[in-house]
Amino acid sequence: MTVADTPTDTTVCRADDLPWGQPFPGIELKVLRTGEGTGRYTLMNRFAPGTVLPKHVHHGEVHAFTLAGRWGYLEYDWESTAGDYVYEEAGSVHTLCVPADSEEPAVIQFVIDQGMDFLDAEGNAFHAEDAASITKMYLDSLAEAGVELPGGILP
Repeated sequence: MTVADTPTDTTVCRADDLPWGQPFPGIELKVLRTGEGTGRYTLMNRFAPGTVLPKHVHHGEVHAFTLAGRWGYLEYDWESTAGDYVYEEAGSVHTLCVPADSEEPAVIQFVIDQGMDFLDAEGNAFHAEDAASITKMYLDSLAEAGVELPGGILP
């Protein structure tokens, strides 16, 4: 048997079929994969121009693919635009921002390992986010908007 003949488990999440949830003004998301048991989750965010997230620290690696718009971190002098890939090491601390003068929202696909903590001005964690909490936030935002809860999210 060759590698080509070996069956593998593959699944497809049709991101265009998932509705955008809006847990906060200017912040929308779609959960593509929950990564049950692995601590890894995959989501798409759409951030309106002028959006600034609280500073946060990542517990694991993050892979980000910019699909549209532009964004960056206040702590760095680069800006990511459509087609860029951004890698973040575990333990990285930063403040995501979308320039207020952007002509379109920033759309980013994130693959996040082990979640993150949002930090207050003194550096203390005030909110933890992981696969379970982001999925709950997504589904709750859809339910509050009266949007039918989607199937198709990968475990």
